Amino acid sequence: MAGRRLIVAAALAAVLGACAAPAPFLVDGARLDLPAQVAADTDIGDVDVIWGGMIVGVRDHDEGSEIEVLAHPLDRRQRPITQAPTQGRFAIRVPQRLTRFDAPEGRYVTVRGRVLGSAEGRIGATPYRYPILVDARWALWKQGFQFDDAHWSFGVGVAL
Repeated sequence: MAGRRLIVAAALAAVLGACAAPAPFLVDGARLDLPAQVAADTDIGDVDVIWGGMIVGVRDHDEGSEIEVLAHPLDRRQRPITQAPTQGRFAIRVPQRLTRFDAPEGRYVTVRGRVLGSAEGRIGATPYRYPILVDARWALWKQGFQFDDAHWSFGVGVAL
């Protein structure tokens, strides 16, 4: 009987574990604990990070394009936590020219890249210092991703 319960428990764990989508990037030495606003204000050196947030703009750059992102903390699956306070902004430099269709404003993204340094920019009329990511790979989240979690409940009740 105990062996049968163990098999059922293992099968249930496997089924529930299969429901969770994996994180898009291997951590593999990248820093998850370094907010973009901290990286903009300090010289952190040449470090890999995994950041995420909402795309707020795409602009041409000398050698390609820059994607401007409003940073959000990430959950354990590296998805931006949209309800959490923002953590500043960062820019992703890519060697190709992008359009608003490649990186649509308002969509959420998770990116793994190397912090090159920071650059002066503006948010409206206010000066702002952006950390710059290069050698970046990104995962663009589908709209409504934050509502995709399966919600399980168990209850016992009586209907009359």
